[in-house]
Amino acid sequence: MMPHVAYGSRYQRRLAGLRSGPPMPCVHCQVRRATTLDHDPPLAAHVHREGSDCCRLVPSCEACNKHGGRLVMLGRWRPQALVSPPDDEDMPLREPESLSEAHPGFARDYLRALLPIPADSLWPRLMTICHPRAVSSLGDEFCRWAEERSGRELRWWQRLVATRLLEVDADGRLVWEAAIISTARQVGKSWLLRELCLWRIHQGDRFHESQDVLHTGKDIAICVEVQRPARTWAKGQPNDFKVREVNGQQQIERLVDGSRWMLRARDAVYGYSVSLGAVDEGWRVPAAAVDEGLTPTMVEREQPQLLLFSTAHRRATSLMLDRRQAAINDMETGLGDLLIEWSAPRGGDPGDRDAWRRASPHWTDKRERMIDGAYGRMQSGEVVPDSDEPDPESSFRAQWLNQWPAKRAADSGPAEPLLPDGVWQGLVEAGPPAVGPAWVGLEDDFGVGAAVGCCRRCPDGRLELDGWLRGDWDSAVADIVALMARVRVRRVLVGATMLDRLPPELRRLAEPRAAAATRVGLALLRDLALAGGLVHDTVTGELDATMLLAAVRENANGLFLVSRGPTHLVKATVWALVAAHRPVPVPSIR
Repeated sequence: MMPHVAYGSRYQRRLAGLRSGPPMPCVHCQVRRATTLDHDPPLAAHVHREGSDCCRLVPSCEACNKHGGRLVMLGRWRPQALVSPPDDEDMPLREPESLSEAHPGFARDYLRALLPIPADSLWPRLMTICHPRAVSSLGDEFCRWAEERSGRELRWWQRLVATRLLEVDADGRLVWEAAIISTARQVGKSWLLRELCLWRIHQGDRFHESQDVLHTGKDIAICVEVQRPARTWAKGQPNDFKVREVNGQQQIERLVDGSRWMLRARDAVYGYSVSLGAVDEGWRVPAAAVDEGLTPTMVEREQPQLLLFSTAHRRATSLMLDRRQAAINDMETGLGDLLIEWSAPRGGDPGDRDAWRRASPHWTDKRERMIDGAYGRMQSGEVVPDSDEPDPESSFRAQWLNQWPAKRAADSGPAEPLLPDGVWQGLVEAGPPAVGPAWVGLEDDFGVGAAVGCCRRCPDGRLELDGWLRGDWDSAVADIVALMARVRVRRVLVGATMLDRLPPELRRLAEPRAAAATRVGLALLRDLALAGGLVHDTVTGELDATMLLAAVRENANGLFLVSRGPTHLVKATVWALVAAHRPVPVPSIR
């Protein structure tokens, strides 16, 4: 249930933007200057639910702002406005008409410089008007830098996105705190994201502090692919950059000021102070990973930005759907998040080539043939390659038409294996050279058994996992005590209700764990396994069998274990993994 907050931080941020920007007329009287934001319909005329599309914020003068409440008290407001908004899961997502390049909200000199639009390009179907405070853009500077660095000319749509994203006010400060960029697949999103991240770590002097770019996404493997060419480039300049290639924690550090571009799994973003947060294929990223993990870390940084890049998906989490809808609601005010989207309108014929074109900001004959081939596979019942969507038509509409779902998907998806077939088997290595301390997980099986999970680090940065089952709690505790005689144990992670059953020598090392820690651990295990950041020995038979049985369901809050096999061993293992992987907080440099 959404919180019933009418004048929260979101309202205050937009109000500050209105008051600090150019004068705007009141939308009601069209005479006086707007100095407040009015809820339309008025708060007295509906049950308010923040973020639910129950109303919109419009610029208003103080006199007109009070008018709606008086209408309600006098009984002149339409009674149907008093109906409560529908539940989130059933609420249709509203999409407005497109705003053309001739819209007065785009009347800025720095945008006119991008006109006329080249024949191989297209204006976005959905794009937020210019921010009220925007007077210029750093886009030209960025484009020159990126083209000089790479030796490659940016496409027109990439120049447009960079120009909008880097709009600045009269003081030269960035005006957008968050941006949502959405297109069909394979048009150059990854290339643009890579250049934006690299450019930001070169801006320490501009922002008067070292820049920390934290890049996460659907899984760590996709982030690695985006950064990989940049790491190769940076390694060729050892006097300027230090490159770290430890699986799951890859980063590029600029030596002159310590600015970094870091890759982290979507549930490993806590503990950093971030200048630029970049989320790739955000449709599969839980909202909590950004709202609770990433965004709070940006508060103390100078002019931070959050970038959400994603193609559509039927099973998108609330992160993209809610933020996209909120941006759509503010598209004609410029006071919300920046939205730039190329997509085909929902419905219609998937074979309509004009629809293919609207979702593709860069168009070539080769691209048309590629989409035509994907459409043919859809008609024959094949799923589009590299898709997480089992339905061929839904897959095609998401991947190539970039059509977001009309309603939020149900909370829980179907059960699926924790790891794809063959991934766990591919991580086996005889006698991996784990060194240093161990982190141990311990979980009870409702009084009829127990499980121990163990994680240690290898010299190359990978994490070695081990785990086993025991017939009773005392035997599992004895195993950990014996392990402590051979290896330094840093922490014992234990089910929160079982702390009192630990002996004193373990209790001093114990930390309680609950369901939230399991969700984080499941996502981290999946990401690191897919990226090759884990390893296990040839003699982990019980753990091997458990991982092959382990299944999960995914919803907007993350992954949840399905009761299949010894789930207590899965929990103990992922608790140990999270503790071993936990990053050390890095303070911002002032």
